[in-house]
Amino acid sequence: MHKDYARDGLVCMSVSLDEVKQRDKPLGFLKQRGATFVNYLLDEEIDLWQNKFDISGPPLVFVFDRDNQRAAKFDTSDPKKLWSYDDVEALVRKLLQAGK
Repeated sequence: MHKDYARDGLVCMSVSLDEVKQRDKPLGFLKQRGATFVNYLLDEEIDLWQNKFDISGPPLVFVFDRDNQRAAKFDTSDPKKLWSYDDVEALVRKLLQAGK
């Protein structure tokens, strides 16, 4: 998605929740996929980030608008609300069009 929409203003980043000693694993995955965006390694205690962001764990996608307001949170906390990356992309396209 980053490759397709960066020219329109999309900024992507990933956050790895892997243990510090396993940090090469997610980086290898991103390199294999040709990812060109920034990857951060979250090294805080699990309880802290789960409570802070109101999440239970990955997979998780936050989408923010051009005003840095959270537009959506795609997660697995509600099994009745299944989502796909197509849903994320549809929202991103909508936000990018609204910002033109």
